[in-house]
Parts: sequence; structure tokens; C-alpha cells
Amino acid sequence: SLYTPLARNLTSESRAETSTMTFIPRTINLFSSGMLLRHMQRVEGRFINLWALSYSSQSSLNEGASRPTVPSHSNRVPKTLYRQLLKWCRDYKDIPFDPMPPVTLSPPLVSPLALKRLRGMRALLDRSDAIDSTCEIRDHGHPAHYALYNQDIDVRDNMIVFPEIKDTSELKGVIRSIYWLNNESAIAERERGDVDNVDGEHNAIHQKERISLAFDAIKSCNQLSSTELDNRAKKRQQSIDAREIMSPVINYHVGQIVQHKLNKWRGVVVGWNVEDDNRIEEANQNRLTSLTTKQYPLKSEVCKDERVLGDSLTKEKKDSKVKYTLLLDKNDATIMHTSKYVSLELQDDLIAVEDPFLRRIHSHSNLISKYFDRFDVKGYFVPNKILSYVYPSDRFSGSVEASNEDPIAFSGKSIRKHELDDTCLRVADGVHEIGSKLLPIISIAEQQQKKNDISNKGNESYMSLINALASDIQSILKDGNCPKKLRTISSTTTSSLVKLYNFHLKIGSLLWTHKIHGENKQRIEFSLGEVVKHKIYGYRGVVVAWDPTPFTDVSNWDGLRDVENANEKPFYHIRPDVNDCIRTFGGPRNFRYVCQENLERWESCRNYGEVEFETELDSAQWRWDPDSGKYLPSEEIKFMYAEELGDGEEIMVSCIEGLREVLAGCLLGVRENPDNGLFSMDDLFLLLKTAESLEDATVVQDLMKEIWKETHNKKLRYQLDSGISDLLEGKNERALNTFTSIIQSDPSYGEAWNKKATVHYMNGDMKESLVAAEKALELDPRNFQALAGIGLVEMDTYRWEQAIDAFRKSLELNPWSMVSARLSVCLNRNKDLPKQSEWPWNRE
Repeated sequence: SLYTPLARNLTSESRAETSTMTFIPRTINLFSSGMLLRHMQRVEGRFINLWALSYSSQSSLNEGASRPTVPSHSNRVPKTLYRQLLKWCRDYKDIPFDPMPPVTLSPPLVSPLALKRLRGMRALLDRSDAIDSTCEIRDHGHPAHYALYNQDIDVRDNMIVFPEIKDTSELKGVIRSIYWLNNESAIAERERGDVDNVDGEHNAIHQKERISLAFDAIKSCNQLSSTELDNRAKKRQQSIDAREIMSPVINYHVGQIVQHKLNKWRGVVVGWNVEDDNRIEEANQNRLTSLTTKQYPLKSEVCKDERVLGDSLTKEKKDSKVKYTLLLDKNDATIMHTSKYVSLELQDDLIAVEDPFLRRIHSHSNLISKYFDRFDVKGYFVPNKILSYVYPSDRFSGSVEASNEDPIAFSGKSIRKHELDDTCLRVADGVHEIGSKLLPIISIAEQQQKKNDISNKGNESYMSLINALASDIQSILKDGNCPKKLRTISSTTTSSLVKLYNFHLKIGSLLWTHKIHGENKQRIEFSLGEVVKHKIYGYRGVVVAWDPTPFTDVSNWDGLRDVENANEKPFYHIRPDVNDCIRTFGGPRNFRYVCQENLERWESCRNYGEVEFETELDSAQWRWDPDSGKYLPSEEIKFMYAEELGDGEEIMVSCIEGLREVLAGCLLGVRENPDNGLFSMDDLFLLLKTAESLEDATVVQDLMKEIWKETHNKKLRYQLDSGISDLLEGKNERALNTFTSIIQSDPSYGEAWNKKATVHYMNGDMKESLVAAEKALELDPRNFQALAGIGLVEMDTYRWEQAIDAFRKSLELNPWSMVSARLSVCLNRNKDLPKQSEWPWNRE
């Protein structure tokens, strides 16, 4: 409102935005001279609108000493480019696009003086708590509001980094901020009296580079509009027209789940198109063969499809014009032996999926997240802003989240959104409480270090591992301190669970690998970081890890013909020298897996220095020591492989074991005691059933699996981890013996029964697998892993109805499970194939 007289004299929005730049130097001057700070002190810290300050100081500044003014011709080109960029933003303000990458600017593209002033302004606004008053500034359209108030922008003395740009409003903010910074840099130098430098050759070079930056921005914007946005707007209009004219013909909508009638795979619609026979015929008339310039009439793809499918196309011909672009379920594609993950299909070949258990699609390379924002529990994927823009008339475009009082229906039940939010907050708070219980363990370790007066010189690296664990715990606690109004299931709750799950895995892995390698240390000849040489092939390399026995069957490897019992020998992970590999193998190699019998120490490493790798070792984990001629590993790696850690080893082991014990106690409380003061399994099942993406569901599901693994007996948990390791390495008999031993010690250990069922299934012993899975299910009726295992056994023995029942029960507990693909197969085969009345073995 303060600029209404000025606005009346302007002919366009672009001139208004450019003209207001003349008032910005006064605002900058207020900050640089300290006038604003003194003014704010007089009003007891209240923030004064920048526009009002600029306007009120206009007359006083004009009455002062005269300053050099910027010649109008020197700023003509930047103004023109600036207007052009703003015009582009206005023209395409309604068309969404994929996020642009972050923009990083440093001198000379932006002035260091301008960046310094911007940092000062942001710091002053933070101290004045002006962040709550941003709406007033934005209403007046301050040209620097984006740079001033966006906390995601990283401003340094020699650099400014704008975050990824999600829409034209943010792009406009970046453009205005950059122009404002560069415009102020020249004026600020004149205010210092450095007129010669501003008008000199040095400034001309900087001005040229900044103008070049603006030209590059215009080029990029025009390229974006010509290649994507114009086509997107055109396609939008086509989809609107098609829905208006052919609405009864177009059966499916973007985000809907469909199934191929013949091939039986499922997919989600990401687009559709109505083909015109006349346009296709016209295009075919213009096509030439590759052998002659003579034109031949070629049949359209629609006709070709009709010839191949024959009687499978039973609808009217107009229906065959509608084609859909689909993302296939990757598990369906694997089972159906289909290599494609994106398909273009005729409408006649598709049918809508009505079964709610089959509507969650697992796409290849997580393509779902590229096109859809979330999955709605009503049974469809919600299109993102781009798909919603292109297909605005489709049923699921522009879907909004439920309000707090709207019921959310799932598995025949319903819950209010505010109840789900309360569950999310309870889980996030519970994770925070677990972190609070872990932190004192770190404090005890630090106090022990001080009490024993361990010198930093010899043990600072050991403390670095403790500090890293402390940092992980602080990260868990950080999410719990987030204001409740900012928490959502997709942010705080998921982030908290991910951090808790990863920390739990890290602690368990540290202890298990430390114990395993400690038990086999006496069999190992080469230590971590040693430079070794292959006895047969002659290449050098560095030991970065070792296994007590090979993780795979090596009995048929060529280099082990003369080694007896190679499957019982230690094996080493070697990072070889790239030049040696080129001479030996004819090309570089990044990794070698070598038996201990085929290695020897290379004593000349001190003379030749470091090994040259194809890709360098992680500098955070390894460093070269010229004195010893070895690569020194980090303390975490040394702990995992039971290397010597000096006086701090006992403290480190005690600390990690203490963290493991606290974690186990908390997770057991979640499983066994609903009133544990943290959260319950009921809370996790609710999050799992209402998860809006596969990623969110995976986080919850993985944590639940870790909870089922927990036991009060630490020795049995160690044995379970060893058995799982053997199972992953294909050592099924050893794993089966381990799980059997655990069950003999504790028949109530449900996860041991579940893993035993898995081994039997992999060995083809279906009867024993079913018995073990049913026992696991008896111990915990909500064990969706056991239910899925029972379904697999029933499916492989052709009992379709029993398999369908087991898969449905599993999916009711874990709707995002991959067994939905198996359920789809069973439903199809139970319908199409004759029922099998006899088992291959006697169930009783």
C-alpha cells in the first residue's frame, strides 16, 4: 500500500518489480549503517517491515550527501533479462515440472560484499524473531524475501546455495534474489566511493559474466518449456477434451490398478492416450521402407494387435483406440518371466483389479515414487502434481488427504485421521525415549576414559568410535524434539524408526562380527591393511576384510585345484593394484576374493609406497602409513575384526554391550508389554496397515522383524544371528542344526521356529517346513512371515485355496508384502486349472 502512487505510474508488473529496485539500496544502507538495529531497539525488538523502513527513510536519505548514481544505460541489459525471466515465470506459473537441481553461485557471479550483507540481514532477522512475520513481507512482494526467509538457503561469505526448485514461484524467488544481490553489489561499491573500480575493466568483466549467467538461465528455461512444458500443456487439453467427448469409452484412470487379461500381471496406470485412425493412416502413408523410396501402405499398430490377439478383442473397435501406459508390478514380472517394467497396452486387454489385497504395486527401481505422491488406503495411487495437471479430469487427480475427523478405512476397519496422527506421535516419542535411555551408556564410557586417565595420543581413535555412536544417538533424539505441529508419519515417525533400526543393526553387527572374528583370530595370517601378493597370478593387493570360511562354495574354482578343503580355509577380501591387474588379466579389477593359501606378504611395500587402486579406498575408513608400510583401518573396522585396540578395548566392548542390552530390553518391552511407556506392537501394525508407500512400510516391517528376533538369552540371540548368516551364505545344513539347537534350548523362541521353517522350505522338505511355520504362528498369531511361509508351502503343493487363505491372512497384517504377487498367481490358477485333491505327501 505504501507504493500505490508508484504502481499507478507503471504499465506492467515487470516494470513495477524492476522500478522498486531503486528503493532497495536504502534498505541495505539501513542495515549497513546500523540504523535498523537502533530503530528496532527503540521499539523493543519488534520487527519493522522492510518496505515501510525503506519508504520512511526516503526523504532523509535524499537530503543527505549526494552519492554516485548508477547510469541508466549500465543496467539496461540486466533489467531486460530480468524482465524476460520474470515473464517466463508468469507464462508457465500453472504448469508443474520436476524439481530443478540446487543452484550454487560464487564470485564473480555474485558479489562477496552482497553475500556478506545478506548474511548480516538474515542474522538480524533471526535475532529479532522476524521469522513469524514473513507473511507481511511476502504480501508486499519484497524482492529479497526468498533469500531472507528461506532457511534452506545456505549463505556464506563466498557462496550462496539455493535448494532444489520445485515450482515457478520458487524459481521466481531465486531470480529476484540473484538480481537483487547483483544490483546491490554495484550500488554498495559506489556507496564506498569506489567509482573507478565499478566503472573500470574489472567490473566490466564481472558484469559480463553475470549477464552471461542470465542468458544461460533464459536458455535453460526456454529449453524446458519447449521440450516439456508446452507438450505438457497440450496433452492436458487433449485429455480434457477426450474425457468430455469419450468419457464412457475411457474406462480407467491414472492411479488405478489394472491386470492384463492374458498375461495376468498387474500394473498401475500412469497415462493414457486416445488414438485417431485417420491420424494413424495419414502417418503410415508418409512412412517409407528402408530399401526403396517407394511408399507402401503399412498397417497400423492397432490392426497388428488385432491380428495377433484375434478373438481376445471382443469389444467395439472404438475401444481399441484407447491405450494405457502402465508400471508393472516387479514381482508379477518376475513370476511371469516378463522382462519389461513399463508397458503400453490396449484397453481391451485390461481389467480393473477389485481385490484390495492386490492393489499395492511394487515397481522396478521405485518408479512409483516418481509418478505418485502416496497410496490411498481406499485402493489407488494418488498422482503427483504433474500427472494431476496432465489428467485433471481423471478420478484420482487432485486427491487430498483426509481431515482429522474423516474415517480411514482398511482391512474392514476404520480409524480417524487424528487417531492415526496420535499413534505416529506416540511412536516418535517412544523412539526418543529409547534414545534417552541409550545416552547414559555413552556418558559412562566417557567418564571411565577420564577416570583411567587414558592418554589421547594412544586412544583417541577408540574414542572416535564412541563419539560416532553418541552422534547416532543424538540424531535419534533430534527427531523427538521436533515441534508436534511439524510431525507427520512421512517425516518424523519414519525418520525416527529408520534411525532406531539402523542403530540397532549397527550395534548388533559390531558385537556379532567382533565375537565371530575373535573366535577365529588364531587362524588368520594376514592382518587388515597389509599389502599381500598372489602366489599364482602375482598381483599385489591390500587386505580390507576376511572371512573364517568362504561365504560361497569355492570347490570348483580354478585357482584352488591344489588347495585341500578350500571351503574350510580363511578367505580375504583384497583390493588389488590396478596396474598389476591390467598386466595379469588384461583389464582393471576392483575386488578379489582369495584363499589364505594363495597369499604371501609383500615385503617391498615400504620401498614402493602406496598401492594404486581402480577406485580409491574410503579416506574416512583407511589411511596409508608410510612408516609401517600398511593401510591403517578405522577403529570401527578394527573392532569388528578383533584387532588390537589398546587400553580402551575393554571400555569399548563394555559400552557397546551396554547399548545392546538397553536396546534389547526396550524392544522386548514393545513386544511383551503394551504398557511399556514407549509404544506397542499394535501401534506398529497400525502404521504398517496405513503406510502410504512401500518405503514407509518397509521401515516398520523391518523393525518388527528385529523385535521378533529379540530374546532374553543373549547366547541364543548370538546363535540365531550365526544361523541366519549361514542361511544367507547357502550353508543350509549348518543353519538347520543351529536353529534346531536353539529350539531345544528354548521351544518358545518363535523366530527360531520361523527360520527353521525357511531352511526346510529351501531344502524342499515341505512337510517339516509347514510344521515349523505353524509352530511359529502358534507362538505369535500375528507373525505375517510365518503366514507367508505357510502360503508358499501350500502353493508349491498345488493347494490353491489353502494358499490363498494363508496369503490373505498375511496381507491383512502386512498389506505391502511381496506375497501379493503369489496371491495373484494362486487366484488365477485356482480359477483356470483343475483342483488338486491329492497331496504329494500325507499331511497327517
